[in-house]
Amino acid sequence: MRSRNRQERPDVAVVEAARTGDAQAAEQLIRDCLPLVYNIVGRALDGHSDVDDVVQETMVRVLDGLPGLERPDRFRSWLVAITVRQIRDRWRRGRTWLAAEPLEENAHEADPQADFSDLAILRLALSGQRREAVEAARWLEDEEREVLALWWMESAGELTRGELATACDLTPQHAAVRVQRVKERLETARTVVRAVTASPRCPDLATVLTSWDGRPSGLWRKRAARHVRDCPQCLSRSSDLIPAEGLLAGLALVPVPVGLAGLVLARALGEGSAAATVSASTSTSTHTASGASRAARTFGKLAAKPMAAAAAGAVTLAAAGVAWYAATGSHEEAALPAVVAPQAPTTLSESPPQRPSATPTATPTPVPRSTPTASPATTAEARISGRHALRSVDSPGAYVSRSGSLGVLGPVGADSSASTRQAATFTFVPGLADPRCYSLRDTKGRYLRHYAFRIRLDVDDRSAIFRKDATFCPRSGSTAGSVSLESYNYPGRYLCHRDNLQLWLDPSGKTASDRAGRSFVPVAPWA
Repeated sequence: MRSRNRQERPDVAVVEAARTGDAQAAEQLIRDCLPLVYNIVGRALDGHSDVDDVVQETMVRVLDGLPGLERPDRFRSWLVAITVRQIRDRWRRGRTWLAAEPLEENAHEADPQADFSDLAILRLALSGQRREAVEAARWLEDEEREVLALWWMESAGELTRGELATACDLTPQHAAVRVQRVKERLETARTVVRAVTASPRCPDLATVLTSWDGRPSGLWRKRAARHVRDCPQCLSRSSDLIPAEGLLAGLALVPVPVGLAGLVLARALGEGSAAATVSASTSTSTHTASGASRAARTFGKLAAKPMAAAAAGAVTLAAAGVAWYAATGSHEEAALPAVVAPQAPTTLSESPPQRPSATPTATPTPVPRSTPTASPATTAEARISGRHALRSVDSPGAYVSRSGSLGVLGPVGADSSASTRQAATFTFVPGLADPRCYSLRDTKGRYLRHYAFRIRLDVDDRSAIFRKDATFCPRSGSTAGSVSLESYNYPGRYLCHRDNLQLWLDPSGKTASDRAGRSFVPVAPWA
């Protein structure tokens, strides 16, 4: 089955023209090939921060090597083989690649590359078993993800088996064996994802995962899989899984970030050439060489600024970036819940600055140490700010807390130890990914975030995916004065507790108990 992107495949005439130095043909070749290269590298490296650099280096090597390509009709096989070599070079070096020369003095402001699985889920609006298949890819080893990336493109109609075999430097027979092994491991990982995210989780599996840190890996896939294959309860959860081929066939490619397209064009073709193309697509007037150069630098900075790309004008791939921004930022704004004030005379801070700083900072509001109690809020528009505790609506006396690095719902009282009270106290700051939302920081400076849907506390690593994982948007709770916290990057999933009092990011349910399980009352801090 051929993909919807088939019309973007470069023909032999374009390849031959690019080989002779035709700048327009070379640019067209880059635009045609970039989605395929980006998707292979992104899946193989699972969104590592080196993805953009590997893609750029690959395209530079492709253009440099074009004059020596003897068979233009085999261009795609040659292209994919170079891509795979660049991925393997990155693994062998075992360190972050040197970044390309910045196109602007403040190019370091661009956001780090987001996790590729999350990009696929968000940009392609994946749901159900397709979404689970993407999640399962996180449980594979590096070498397995390389083959998976190629097979994924084959299933989506972007590669042939011959092109896949050439890229891996294998015979078609050996390539088939490699692909089959990866398919089997992906299917195993899908059963693990089902079992790990089940609610309630199998008690025996919970015992196996006691020391698991919540991060998917090949090692934990094997440990969990050993339990799943012998557990009737866990196996029954995956009885309706359909073959992965059926999920991937015809699946669109993840759109290339508009800024990456600009960086590749500017680096591979030269700043002036890329700028001229951008200028031609956004204006009919004649630009000077210096104006074109400025356009190229601006275009290259758009990787982390899709809204700026939309304002700048229509570059072919800009629409994908804007659509992604709309998908992640289009949650319907619910009225911000009121902060429940303590009965003590001192009230909690409610007035945030009108333009919150991107840097997450907040000044804790002093509150007398006392048992947090709820009383009617003074205003429905109050914004949560400063230190608070989050009391569960359906488990009186239990608060959002932590056990080690994992989020739990725990009992806290006036006679609790200092460490217990500290574990149930969080500072609400403007969301790391969106200041209209919230991020919750504990007394040790760690942030409440989700990883593989498990709530945990981690130190900010400054990556784009961390900021999204640690951002929660307020929604109305099940009772007056309560709030539900919806995931910023997984719309429809909320911070909630399960029967075992573990905190997870779970889909919204429609029953009263579901709504109560994801509702919390902000009260005076314990510490």
